[in-house]
Amino acid sequence: MRYYGISLKTNDKQIQETKKINLRDYGYYSCVASVNGYIYQHLQKGVNFLAYREENNKVLAVFSYDEQLMSFDAAMENLSESLESAFDYKGLAGEPNDISMSEYIEAIRECKRRQLMERWGSLYDNAKLWLADYTQKNDKRTIPYEFEELMIKNKKIKVQDIYDYTLKNELSNIDNHNLEDLDSGIMAHYFLSVNSEKAAKDMICSLGTTLYNAGRITSKRINFVSEMVPNLYCRDNNFEDMVENNYGGMIVFYLKEKLGYSPTAYGMTCQFINKTFKRYRNKCVFVFAYEKNNPGFSFYLLPEIRKNALFVELKEGKGNKKTAEKYLRKLILDSENKDYVSYSKEFLKTFTQSEFSQTDVIDAFEKFEPWCMNKRMQGIYDYGFSEDFYLDRNEESISPYEKLHNLIGLEKVKKQIDNVIASDKVEKMRRQYQGDSYEAGSQHMIFAGNPGGAKTTVAKLFAGIAKDEGILESGVFVETGGMDLNYMLPPMIRDKFTAAKGGVLFIDEAYSLESPSSVATLIQEMENHRDDVIVILAGYNADMERFLSYNDGLKSRIPHWIDFPDYNVDELTDIFKLMAKERNFTVEEDAVNEARYIFKKAVCITNFGNGRYVRNILDKAILNQASRLLSESKDKDKIKKTDLFTIKKSDITTLSELPTDESDESEERKPGEAKVELENMIGLKSAKEIIRKAVANAKLNKLCMDKGIKRENTSLHMVFTGNPGTAKTTVARLVAEIMKDEKILDLGKFIEVGRADIIGDHVGQTAKLVKKRFKEAEGGVLFIDEAYSLVDDRKNSFGDEAISTIVQEMENLRDKVIVIFAGYPKPMEDFLDRNPGMKSRITFNVNFDDYSKEELCNITKLMLSKKHFTLTDEAMNKLENIFDKVVGTEDFGNGRFVRKIIEKAELNLAERIVSLSEEEINEKIITTLEACDIPDYEGMNAEKGDKKAFSMGFAC
Repeated sequence: MRYYGISLKTNDKQIQETKKINLRDYGYYSCVASVNGYIYQHLQKGVNFLAYREENNKVLAVFSYDEQLMSFDAAMENLSESLESAFDYKGLAGEPNDISMSEYIEAIRECKRRQLMERWGSLYDNAKLWLADYTQKNDKRTIPYEFEELMIKNKKIKVQDIYDYTLKNELSNIDNHNLEDLDSGIMAHYFLSVNSEKAAKDMICSLGTTLYNAGRITSKRINFVSEMVPNLYCRDNNFEDMVENNYGGMIVFYLKEKLGYSPTAYGMTCQFINKTFKRYRNKCVFVFAYEKNNPGFSFYLLPEIRKNALFVELKEGKGNKKTAEKYLRKLILDSENKDYVSYSKEFLKTFTQSEFSQTDVIDAFEKFEPWCMNKRMQGIYDYGFSEDFYLDRNEESISPYEKLHNLIGLEKVKKQIDNVIASDKVEKMRRQYQGDSYEAGSQHMIFAGNPGGAKTTVAKLFAGIAKDEGILESGVFVETGGMDLNYMLPPMIRDKFTAAKGGVLFIDEAYSLESPSSVATLIQEMENHRDDVIVILAGYNADMERFLSYNDGLKSRIPHWIDFPDYNVDELTDIFKLMAKERNFTVEEDAVNEARYIFKKAVCITNFGNGRYVRNILDKAILNQASRLLSESKDKDKIKKTDLFTIKKSDITTLSELPTDESDESEERKPGEAKVELENMIGLKSAKEIIRKAVANAKLNKLCMDKGIKRENTSLHMVFTGNPGTAKTTVARLVAEIMKDEKILDLGKFIEVGRADIIGDHVGQTAKLVKKRFKEAEGGVLFIDEAYSLVDDRKNSFGDEAISTIVQEMENLRDKVIVIFAGYPKPMEDFLDRNPGMKSRITFNVNFDDYSKEELCNITKLMLSKKHFTLTDEAMNKLENIFDKVVGTEDFGNGRFVRKIIEKAELNLAERIVSLSEEEINEKIITTLEACDIPDYEGMNAEKGDKKAFSMGFAC
């Protein structure tokens, strides 16, 4: 459709005097209303007319026709004939002027307000006013795209020097090829690459004007479509109506993805646009515009759509300061400030860069009016575009930067913050010299780490530092939670950004943000405020990784990931002392040592709380101290001030969240007892020797480190190989305790796991289970029994995932965890060969030999002594005969074999004693094993390898 504004040489009085019809038959409110009613009934299909106002002895009206059904002259002739048949029509008071559909609809609305039309009927449908439906539904549903109408002006454009040569060439090409030489006006369509939407519109208007003047297009309307959503194709959205309604005009698609969506989601929409293009490519000129630095979904659409027609590629131009000034003068002359165009050169001197893109000049032009106003007032105010705006506030003597670097620990975090600040400062300098054409990187950040890691504190300090460094204007700090945003409407989320303007918006526990609409709004506002708000999303590492993986749009807008590591024991101790000092408490040295010991165990807790855990320990200590003081002194007035503010060792107690393990026993063994126990164990000569060497090597490494002597820090990971019952597990427990006594390990914990404990049942779970076990074992020994069971028949199985993760964690935690693998000799060789990195990380291979007959006898005596049993000589002789038979056989059981014999001997003893009378039973009989109690061993079939059971009967 074509839409025009016209004015008739008549008025209400003249219509009344010259009428040829009964006006009351067509309208009741005024003569103009009667004209509308009459014309509505007599115009041909495809022609529409509506008078909407009487003004200065003229009647203002709008007129439209369907260019696919008739020509402009035919439509005007039909309208003139209808007017002449009923009125003394004297023609138009001027040439019809093209108007947009929006202006046409506004005229209809004014007509309604003035009650100048009674029978609306299908007026909207006849004029194909789909935009009326579009705007009416705008408040009721989410519109799947933004629509704007641009109008071509009635003048020839002047080619600007700043235009890129591609646009200059095409404008010249259009002028030099007249439509009369062509079969069709639609010769080519266009791809347009720009820096901003504003520049795209300016270039498109120049292109459209040239096309219209050359007769390549016949409509002055340019439909500009942007902000399209991925499911555009499946909505009742008048999309094709919009294209068809601009027959002979220009359709522009701005291909930037709508904020909150990923470009990859536009596959079906690209197909839909391509299909629409093929249908209307000979009726309209299409322009597909995209931003150079954010091409949106153009990558998916343009390669396919260019197969269907001839396309000309146009680019946004740039130039020097002189060229920019000429372009600026053009923009000023087309505006309401054209009288002040002489100021353009002076105004442009306020910008420091030497090169300008069209976008740079358009952005500068938007600042011209306020600058010009101040200029006209003799510059009585200080006015500078590049100056930062600072909120007035109280300044403390210690700067935020000094406060950050005074924090205990966090050295890695401090370095990363320094890098971010440096990067942001350089980006700001680049933009200052190159102007808005320079696309500065985003400054948003992730703060990832466990609770109590000072994330909020550092974020507040960062806001102050960024303000001091000129990166942010106000340094304001606004805090909210991810869960809170779930329940906020988009305007409320935008309010958060408004409140944080010039500063930091800190979103704690951001991973709890699950509402799609809230996430989409957050992404949109992060982009809209990328230059004046820095968003910091905080949460646990794993949760934040999972959160970002759900939304590519969010991930792409956050360049900085800052890890907040857990505090180590020394840092936690220093924090404890500092917190106590800030509360004016004195902590005795043995109380500090007790707190340090608790921290050693606490750091192994997953998400244990860091600084918050320390504060809770101190709070509990203060409560315990209060209870102790009142219990020690009946008269509270006699409690001394020094006692009120002194914390003793007895006040320091663990929190309930601390896990229990063997190191938590109330009566721990004294240092050195584990070493003595190992030396006193029967046999194991080779194992004892290697463990002594391992301990000595670790002590030497520590000594060299303390003295500043460079020495390779050898890992202490071990392999225990041997048959069942050779005390591998027992020795591993003792190793953990010995390493603690020698101050090589902090806690001496012993964590025993098997395949079932570290192999998951779905992809990705195994690595998490392995890391969890290593975390539990920090400060001690991780004992992996029957480690060869991790080897599966096929490659890249869950077992291989476990082995790879184990190798990785052995290296990452080599100073905190000693891994001991245990199993049979031959299967263990296969296990070590499964991963090339395994052998290189194991320093000590400990072989546990089978026990000899003499050692088995000694083990028997030791086990019985612990049970307070004795053996007769005959029983001992019988056992020696049994041991003669089993020693040297495969997997006979070693110590377990001895334990099994003793257990069955005890059962035989019990059965024998209950058959005696009460008078015959005494303590000696109850605690003495005789030969008849020892079960018979019938030997072993060497060829078949069958182990025969013991006889449970009596031999005497």
